[in-house]
Amino acid sequence: MHVEAGRLLVVRSRNKKAFYLPGGKIEPDETPVEALRREVREELGVELEAPAELQRYVAPAYGEGAGAMVDMTCFTARLQGTPRPTSEIAELTYVTRDEYREHAETAPAIHDVLDDLVASGLVTA
Repeated sequence: MHVEAGRLLVVRSRNKKAFYLPGGKIEPDETPVEALRREVREELGVELEAPAELQRYVAPAYGEGAGAMVDMTCFTARLQGTPRPTSEIAELTYVTRDEYREHAETAPAIHDVLDDLVASGLVTA
């Protein structure tokens, strides 16, 4: 997760409606941190400095049908450079918790992440 000025960085893939956290699936030969670095490089065109595991979240998977769940481990890290949409990413934005919830299409797991970040004082309500 990357937070600036009380707002969380979220992205939206091409041909999708919901915003989510940058990242993705772990390849068979990768560690979670290696996968995170690769995904962020592919999606945002930046490298990560000092990624640290924060928390695991399990929630309904957006747009994957009834009963489908997402199981994600969130990391914090400083970005080396300015993130920009690359590859499959259509756009990126920074949101407060309430701004995120105002979007018609939102990934449910991010609601839990934002609630925790607001409680910790890192993200604005």
